[in-house]
Amino acid sequence: MKKHTIKNIEQKKEIWLYIDFPLLALDAALADIENIKAESAIAVASAQKNVQRIVCCNSYAQKWGVDPDLSLSTALAICPDLLVLSRSPGQENLLLHRLALIAYQFSPAVIINNSGIWLELSGCDQLFQGYSKLLQRLHRQILFLSVTATTGIAMSALAAQLLCGQQFQYYLPNEDEMYRNLMTTKLFKLPSSQKQKNNFKQLGLENIGDLLALPRSALSQRFSAELLETLSLLNGEKPCTLKRFTPPIEFSDEIQIPHGLYNKDSLLFYMKTLLQRFCVYLMARQRHCRKFVWHFEPLFGERQSMSIILSVSNNNWSSLLMLSRLQLERLDLPQSIEKISLFSDQFTDMPEPSFDLFGDQVALNNQASTLMDNLYARLGIEALSQPSMSEEHLPEKAGGMSPPNRVTNINYPTSKAPQPLWLLTNPVRIQLRNHQLYWRQTLTIISGPERLCGNSWQTEQQRDYYLACDSKGARYWLFRESMNKQWFVHGLFS
Repeated sequence: MKKHTIKNIEQKKEIWLYIDFPLLALDAALADIENIKAESAIAVASAQKNVQRIVCCNSYAQKWGVDPDLSLSTALAICPDLLVLSRSPGQENLLLHRLALIAYQFSPAVIINNSGIWLELSGCDQLFQGYSKLLQRLHRQILFLSVTATTGIAMSALAAQLLCGQQFQYYLPNEDEMYRNLMTTKLFKLPSSQKQKNNFKQLGLENIGDLLALPRSALSQRFSAELLETLSLLNGEKPCTLKRFTPPIEFSDEIQIPHGLYNKDSLLFYMKTLLQRFCVYLMARQRHCRKFVWHFEPLFGERQSMSIILSVSNNNWSSLLMLSRLQLERLDLPQSIEKISLFSDQFTDMPEPSFDLFGDQVALNNQASTLMDNLYARLGIEALSQPSMSEEHLPEKAGGMSPPNRVTNINYPTSKAPQPLWLLTNPVRIQLRNHQLYWRQTLTIISGPERLCGNSWQTEQQRDYYLACDSKGARYWLFRESMNKQWFVHGLFS
């Protein structure tokens, strides 16, 4: 029985998904551009050996005959209306990291390379009720960024990259299908030197199956150690040691507007884009935001900043945009804005969903939070306040005003003796007439004393409080200072 159990134990098999972005340069260049015609022929160019060449182009440019590696002059001659954008490796890297944040929502193991990302998916299907639903949701989020993506799936990271096809797969192939696809993959896709590729051709090796069919001893004699290591990675014999992606602990993103923006309404498109990226970051980290800061930088002059403080944590971009728009109305901006940036480092854990039997209390709490956030945005943080308690013994110091919804854990002192809700702004001194307390009329002590002491070493803060009444039954809260024996009225009961 013991031997049978050990025999049936199998090592956990990895499932790698590689997502390639064939139009990464074009998608990155278009990410922050607004108002481009849907049927425009667009291409991205960069300098290669002192010649501007096309890096990639969209389908409309291809219909004109524009292809990658064409010189820019030739491409413009073929398509005079071609919209040419300059390649920006920095923008491509930023887009890859935004895509990695999306992938991080589906797998804890994400790896970035120059033009794509890997995800290790084994076990991730349980959360999404199957691999097909996982892949569909992942593709929808990638399409939301207007990015073209194709995939490959295999039992190792390198094999998944080699099997990357021309479309995004929505199903998970079985192990036999993955193996057959890998064996029929052409050898020119395998990472190797040009000399080794020439050797493959001389030996008549066309696909990976032909190479793996050779004995390992023959491979070690004919080829380099680097190729043997590559084959070990391909077969999953050696684990992938590439650096895993982890989301940064703070969010910072920006958009450059070279032509400048001259009114506040024009800012909203770019603010919406940044907030959508921000919410992808929050979802990837399973966090909510409590505060974020906008920066608006002109070409000349000082930048303007705008802080949005939330009464409760939030990760909904539409509500964050509405609050930003309300506060933007109160901000004086320069005539032309050349750059917009968004920053946040104040987060809380994503709250557990709360359920109310009738749903009334949850709805009321949401309405109150929305109202406070709107008032914050329109009037400023200093416009709202609420009564609060502090750890002080003296009554006039125990109460105060604080921002709404401020979370405090205060064990303030309690008293068994009755105390009025209405305190005078300043205690009023009481006269003594023939050894009788008098304030407007004669007062009679009913109960007391109760000693309240703010700081025991300061005698002027030692007071004895009494409950008194007048001839009509009205009740007063009095105290006598321990140091000078003076009497004061401090509060009135209703």
